[in-house]
Amino acid sequence: MNLQESINNLYEVFQSYTVLGNLRERSCDCCVTDEEIKELLSKTLKEIQPDEIYHFMLSALTTYGDINDYKHFLPRILELTVGYDFLTDFHCYEKLNYANWKSWNENEIEAISSFLELLLIHHLNHLQYIDLIFVINLSIRYLGEEKTLNIWKLHLTENHLYFFVDYKLSFSDTIFLDFKQTTFDEWISSDFILKKLENLFLKTEDKIEANRISIAYTMLENER
Repeated sequence: MNLQESINNLYEVFQSYTVLGNLRERSCDCCVTDEEIKELLSKTLKEIQPDEIYHFMLSALTTYGDINDYKHFLPRILELTVGYDFLTDFHCYEKLNYANWKSWNENEIEAISSFLELLLIHHLNHLQYIDLIFVINLSIRYLGEEKTLNIWKLHLTENHLYFFVDYKLSFSDTIFLDFKQTTFDEWISSDFILKKLENLFLKTEDKIEANRISIAYTMLENER
């Protein structure tokens, strides 16, 4: 299954959830306007634009709709995270934990987990450093450390190796990671990663960059 197929699966799994009755009655009069509700309900699910659903993403389950409403819109919410700047938006994903998603029906849990795994793979192959930190944090929070690191291992790129070098030489004391920093440090000093760094060093023609790789390699090796 690829990422698009996992999105299609989300729509299929959650298609039984619809906005029942009057959404106005399940939304705060002070926080949610009639215009916002009308705009949200004026289009088919797949046609809703980011600015039209963003308030719902932030306020679902608290001041905007109930769990049934949230599950109805969830496929579109998750789909928009792929191509829109919601990746770094804590509220967008935290609603899943607020809704206790791991207690939902098994097929719903599996659909979300599959999407998050494929989203991680997608972003591992496309993101720059700062975004990489966000996507790893996101994955750890919802998929767990072990699964995140296993997926990362399978999709490791040279860019990630340069990230590890910079991590050791420049910002290991300031980077924010949701897993324990010692766990991450142990992983990047494993034989698997060190071998990758060694190969990167051997193929690097730039002397300055090769020296940086060598220093990071030595630091990691000495910390084992």
